[in-house]
Formats: sequence, C-alpha cells, structure tokens
Amino acid sequence: MTKSTHALSASVVRDFCTLCDKAHEYWLNHLELFDNNPRNTELMKSIARDEWERLSIISHEYSLLQVRKLHDRAVTSGKITLGIDYMLKYGGWSDSVRPRLEGLANELDGLADKLEDVRNKILSHNDLATIVAGARLGEFADGADEKYFKDLQEFVNTVHDEVIGGPWQFDDRVKNDVAAFLAMIKPASPPTPDA
Repeated sequence: MTKSTHALSASVVRDFCTLCDKAHEYWLNHLELFDNNPRNTELMKSIARDEWERLSIISHEYSLLQVRKLHDRAVTSGKITLGIDYMLKYGGWSDSVRPRLEGLANELDGLADKLEDVRNKILSHNDLATIVAGARLGEFADGADEKYFKDLQEFVNTVHDEVIGGPWQFDDRVKNDVAAFLAMIKPASPPTPDA
C-alpha cells in the first residue's frame, strides 16, 4: 500500500531504490569476482591474465561510476537527476525523518566525494595533467566501501518505508551468479610441446 503524504511518487522512489540496488550489485559483483575470488592469483598467472586484468578494470571503473552518479546534484546543467540530493530536496520529509536522511547523506558523501576526481578526471574525461602525473585518485580506507553500502541500504530503507511502506532490501544474488560463473571457468591446460 502506497503512502500518499509525501512529495515523491511511488514510481520515482522505486526507480531511486533500483538505481541504488544496481550500484550495490555492481560493487558486490566486482568484490566477489576479483577481490574475494580465491582463484584470483591462479587467473592472474594464467594465459588469460591480460583479459582478467582488463575485465577487473572495466568492472571496477563502472562500479565506481555508478556510486558517484548517485551523488549528482538534483539539478545539473538544467536537467533533473535522480539521486540522493534529489531525494533530500524534493522528498517533503517530516521533521523527524529529514535529519536522519541528511545524516546518512553526509556519511555517504564522505566516500563519494573521494570519487569525484576519479569521475571527472579519469572515468568521464581524459585529463591530461592527471594522466601525465600518473596520479592515483579515489583511494579510501579499507572497509569504507562496505560502510558506504550499509549506510546506503539504511537511506534506501528509510525512503522506501516512508513513501511506500517497508524496507527495500538490496539483492545479493550476484554472489551466486559469480560463483556459477567461476565454476564455468576451467583452468587452461598447458600447451603441449610439438613432437
């Protein structure tokens, strides 16, 4: 049952929750496929090393981009963007809910702000000075990404509960998908010497 006392429509809230869920899914996919993969060392030593590294970079950059996009301003270059700022500005939140959402948004911005240069100088543009300097951008403390998604889950649950009712649980079935994918990748047989 949809609650009707808020400025946001149920469909916009569902779209927002889906975007957050997808960002979580892509992050979790990268984490399971590359960072937590017990076969990572084996694959890095295999004949597929170059492709494995390439896929890791693609996965990593895409997941970072999805996180950063959630933090775009509600209005950017005259266009409305759906993200955390939009939810805060146009949610019509009660005095009891707004401070909780603002506090979570501030926590979330802590990691997302570290990704702003990555997006602007590497992911969306080829910034010459950054490339020439070989600068490392977007580093954050171990575990900051896990905390980010825990806080994002709380933000999403609050928004969903207030507008539609009940929590919106992030989908973690990607863990099973990654496990199935890895089971399909068999170690290559070493090349046989010519007789």
